[in-house]
Amino acid sequence: MRLTAELALNQIKRNRKRTIGTIIATALSAALLTAVMCFATSGYRMLENFLGPGLGEYSGAYLVMLAIPSVFLGLLIAFMSITVISNIYESSTVKRIGEFGVLKCIGATRRQIRETVVFESLWISVFAIPLGLLTGTFIGFVGVTIAGRYIAYFNELSKSIVMRPVNFALDFHVDLVTYVFSALFSMIVVLVSSAKPARKSGKIAAIDCIKGVHLNLIKNVKVKENPVIDKVFGYEGILGAGNVKRNKTAYRSTVRALALSIMLIMLAGSLKNQADNAMKWMSSIGNDMVVDYISIMDEVDNIKTGKPEDVIVKPISTDTAREISERLRSYQDGLKVIGVGFDRSTYKTIPDEKVMSSEFLLLPEIIDEFGEVSTELIAADEKTYEMLCERAGVPIGSNILINCYSYNDNGRIKELEPFSADTKKINLIDSSDAAKELSIDGILYKDQLPSSGFYSLAPEPVSIIVPSGNMRGFSWYCDPKDDNSFIEYARSVMDEYYPILTEDSYVEQGYSVRISRVDQIVKVMNIAIILGEIILNGLIILLMIMGFAGVISTLSANVRIRQREFAVLKSIGMTNSSLEKMVYSESIICSIKGCARGIIWGIILPYAINLSVRKIFPVRYELPVLSLLLGILVVTLLVIFITWAEIGKMRGRNIVEDIRKDLC
Repeated sequence: MRLTAELALNQIKRNRKRTIGTIIATALSAALLTAVMCFATSGYRMLENFLGPGLGEYSGAYLVMLAIPSVFLGLLIAFMSITVISNIYESSTVKRIGEFGVLKCIGATRRQIRETVVFESLWISVFAIPLGLLTGTFIGFVGVTIAGRYIAYFNELSKSIVMRPVNFALDFHVDLVTYVFSALFSMIVVLVSSAKPARKSGKIAAIDCIKGVHLNLIKNVKVKENPVIDKVFGYEGILGAGNVKRNKTAYRSTVRALALSIMLIMLAGSLKNQADNAMKWMSSIGNDMVVDYISIMDEVDNIKTGKPEDVIVKPISTDTAREISERLRSYQDGLKVIGVGFDRSTYKTIPDEKVMSSEFLLLPEIIDEFGEVSTELIAADEKTYEMLCERAGVPIGSNILINCYSYNDNGRIKELEPFSADTKKINLIDSSDAAKELSIDGILYKDQLPSSGFYSLAPEPVSIIVPSGNMRGFSWYCDPKDDNSFIEYARSVMDEYYPILTEDSYVEQGYSVRISRVDQIVKVMNIAIILGEIILNGLIILLMIMGFAGVISTLSANVRIRQREFAVLKSIGMTNSSLEKMVYSESIICSIKGCARGIIWGIILPYAINLSVRKIFPVRYELPVLSLLLGILVVTLLVIFITWAEIGKMRGRNIVEDIRKDLC
């Protein structure tokens, strides 16, 4: 065995506390990387089982969906790991600077000093990385098992509402590549973490090492007295603030670890708020019982114009829908049923500045590439249609324009009235460029519409209620007393008109029927959000544990390596209480610096994520006040506890022995 490797191994054996801290940090880094890889490989296997080998036509998109979160989390783990592990090695190197000076005096070269530090990291890796791989496998297994239960719940929900069956199965899967990649990546992280302290320790002259010039940590800088610190901590606080400013390198690692910890706490809180607001918005459409029919569409290009054309395979006529409405009403005396159908496939509207507001026409994505506006034709059951005609003040058989459009304006829901009140006609056009003028006999506004069936998550810009027609889909909303009994009855009714003959009716039969409470349907849509929230929060918690390990290690080392300094201060008359007050003030100043930086990044990072989220959901960034207060409290208590523990070890030490120990 090489002498430098043997010296490194002896250091590991002699300094068990530091060794344990380094092993824990390195093992956590490897464990997190392994867990992320387990999720990625398990997710890929799930998609492969569902879509077939190669993931089918959209394999590139699916691989990107797996790769982007994995790469993002991998980089975050690597950054956190390098920060924490590098801090530990730097603190270790500072404490051993005198030993390096002795080695240099007896002939050790810079290269050998560097090798000693690097070999120490390699010895640590031999023990820590296998432990991390095993721990990461366990974490991955637990996480995938929890996620798999949500996937199974999603499958059951999809069956319970009689929609297109989904048979995703997320099972734990790990292969040799996972372990090889995680081990190599972890080894690189460890080597990068130890490289800087190793390089610095090799550059210091032997005499400076013996004198205790610790890696140029102490700089001769002018320290200005802070009246606030003087008022709160007294002269001990002034001394502590001066020490922090002169020893920036020594305290930088502590401040960085504290900042990362509070940033992660705020990130977790902010992402939870955004997820909760997104689910709350999705649940805002009510909780009626809904019986829903929808036809498949064939996407083709019109032969005449080349425009995309959606052909409804199994349209439902208004007459059939009204028959079903009456059958559903007969389930229970006085049961109110609102039936609403839609056709978003046949027509679009030609923009008309004479009847459309300029605010509406200037909205992004309102006018498509062909200069047309998406349009929805709406039909209703007979009783609902009569009610709408009465509210609009028009006779039966009239066309009624819905003069209300809600849209997501960069995270905020906004509403406007697209048309003028005297609109009498609208020019429609189909995919073959055949124009049609539709008369408008009446107008309804939002407060005149029933909530059931008319408040959708994605309304079309132009919506017109027509007396009759063939619709792509039809939904019936009601609130029965007994859900299970009504579901059984509604299925029997729908089976007479649109029976489910195959397992995958949507594809093979051309239509799908679902019967459920709206909240069950929303739960299906929310599964992905909940699943992502659980996985991300789990990884954030593990990253915070790593950050706290770094705080404990570096803050403890900063106190322990200054025993001689404390002994000198005692020798010139500083009391134990004053010394303790000085150390507490240093720790609190570090906490304030760490919290300040962590809060800044804890706002910037979630806000940057929200810029993408708000494009999909009307969810704005909100400062997670509770997470912010919790983060400050946790970080402050952690720092005070560590300082208290280290100060306890200082009590009763012999001043002369501490001074002689570092001089010898």
